[in-house]
Amino acid sequence: GGADAGKEEEDGVPGGPRKKKVVILLSANRSQTIGVLLSHLKIPHEDFRRAIMTLDTRTLQPNFVIQLMRLLPTDQEVAALQSYTGPKEDLGTAERFLFELLCIPRLKPRLQCFVFILEFNARLHDLSENVEVFSYAVHDIQRCKSLIKVIEIVLALGNYLNGQGPKGGAHGFKLEFLTKLADTKTSDNKSTLLHYLVTWIERNDKELITFPQELSNVEIGAKVSENMVDEISKFKKDIKFIYEEMNRPYYKSNAKNDPCGAKLEQFYHTAYNDMEVLEANKKKALAMYKDLSKLYGEEEAKPDEFMTYIHQFAQTFKEAYNENQRKREEEERVRTRREAFLKSMAEREAKAEDRKKARLKRGDKPPPEPRKDTAVPRPKDPAAGRRDP
Repeated sequence: GGADAGKEEEDGVPGGPRKKKVVILLSANRSQTIGVLLSHLKIPHEDFRRAIMTLDTRTLQPNFVIQLMRLLPTDQEVAALQSYTGPKEDLGTAERFLFELLCIPRLKPRLQCFVFILEFNARLHDLSENVEVFSYAVHDIQRCKSLIKVIEIVLALGNYLNGQGPKGGAHGFKLEFLTKLADTKTSDNKSTLLHYLVTWIERNDKELITFPQELSNVEIGAKVSENMVDEISKFKKDIKFIYEEMNRPYYKSNAKNDPCGAKLEQFYHTAYNDMEVLEANKKKALAMYKDLSKLYGEEEAKPDEFMTYIHQFAQTFKEAYNENQRKREEEERVRTRREAFLKSMAEREAKAEDRKKARLKRGDKPPPEPRKDTAVPRPKDPAAGRRDP
């Protein structure tokens, strides 16, 4: 909102004693937004200004400083505040607050540095953890010899199915192909190539079935690797910004009355060392990935793509195995029910036969068979034998 320069509001009741005039330089909407932020600030404006000047990380929370950066005065508001010459006490609450802010030299870059310092430890922890998880995922794939064997079986299976055709006799395939095995239906349309692969492995090389369990870090490794390099680059850029800011001539010439430059310098040395360790770990992890992708013939694949293909294959393989198990269990249940039914039928027939034999042994006559030609007696006509009068 624009500044409503010079607008005055009177406190007090009409006809009563006149109270001091409140000078409003901001729009009502702007004043309200700043008022909401200030309601969370439990310290006087002077103390707040001092906390910003000295980068006091104990007094101010990261969220507050981030919100404050979004509320910095516009050029129009700066002009209105700077042209005001009356008593500071006559200004509205929001105006007095912005007035205090404008007294801080290099306000915006100072706040940018402040936010970075406040968030530094959390960001460093997250980025270090991402590099670590990515390294674990690379290790998982490197160590999983079963995965290589399963891929060799897929290649042999593909070459067998393609026979002497142009696609037969292949020396390898792209990892993406593994994610499409579930889409390739069998000739009877009841199963897929993936389910067939699982069945074949169960019968011929059963210890390979559990290979997905060896790749527990790959899913999260794929997620973190997507933005890992970009996020670390941005982190380095923010540290460089601290370096450039602390070397500004302003801080050199005002070192006595503005401690910010010295604080930035002190922070920078610690942050730079932490960043060097993070960068070294990242390079090591990416070098390991490069060797791994070369082994799989996927040098061009981005880490997140490479790991997603492997995770998806492991996941669908596990699902296909479970589906095969369920199908077998269902077939077993049907077979058991059928056998139980046939057995009970056979038992009933055997009992009937035993009863028949027992009767014959006792010399009992079998119950007479109902005669098929037996005439059914007709009901008598009620009128028969009656004489008409």
